[in-house]
Amino acid sequence: MSTGLTYRELLQRGASQLDAAGIDGAREDAKFLLFEAAGISSSDFIMREQDIVDDTLAALFDKMIARRKNREPVSLIIGHVDFMGLSFLTDERALAPRSDSERLVEAALSLTEGVEQGRVVDLGTGTGCLLQSFLHYRPRWTGTAVDLSPDALSLARENAVRVGVQNRVAFIEGSWEVGREAISQADIVVSNPPYIVSDVMKTLDPEVLNHDPHLALDGGEDGLDAYRAITSLCDDSLKAGAWLAFEIGYDQGKAVEKLMDGHGFAELTILKDFSGHDRVVLGRKQ
Repeated sequence: MSTGLTYRELLQRGASQLDAAGIDGAREDAKFLLFEAAGISSSDFIMREQDIVDDTLAALFDKMIARRKNREPVSLIIGHVDFMGLSFLTDERALAPRSDSERLVEAALSLTEGVEQGRVVDLGTGTGCLLQSFLHYRPRWTGTAVDLSPDALSLARENAVRVGVQNRVAFIEGSWEVGREAISQADIVVSNPPYIVSDVMKTLDPEVLNHDPHLALDGGEDGLDAYRAITSLCDDSLKAGAWLAFEIGYDQGKAVEKLMDGHGFAELTILKDFSGHDRVVLGRKQ
């Protein structure tokens, strides 16, 4: 059966509905959802845009558009996100990977260039995207994933199998402190901890506020609670010469750098993301 609509017309209808609902980037979101629903690429679409769409595909696409109109993130609608050239499962158990976080993985890979074997710890692993993408590109390294949320850890375990690193990751449920022993043996610790100021939480977009776990977002009164705890823990436990690398909010670079400096970290560096904002702070334990 046929809707009578072409691919191009269906895309335009979906984009118009999202635009009317006030969705930023309406056409791009509609295009992404259509490509996912149809299992096609951008080049496929160019070849097919005047073809008639069947009812089954149109109905699936319409359901996706309805969910997006209700401010559900695209990542949750399609159930996966591409990150560092890999595909990670996403759902409401953990914060979906953001492209800006690739900067932290790239920094960790740069710091360990030429180091054939080593150990990495990811504090607040969430989906597992940081640790697991690092391990994918460092095939002789092993890692430990720590998270307070059992739901997040269950998703991270699924992703470890998906990425093919499950035999090189240990998962630990609990607060930062439960990672102390692993940290003491680590060559690098990475973390994208909660860093949003508590009073700012209520102003977040519905896509974030209503769908991302607040445990992964709320950084306390000044957004720095997790950085204080982790920096202190690593000061006590991390061996000399090992690295600590954080993802940060765009305005937190100097504050986190000062925290790390006060705990004896050297070679402190602030790195910017693809938009030119401060995104990573790293330092080496003395």
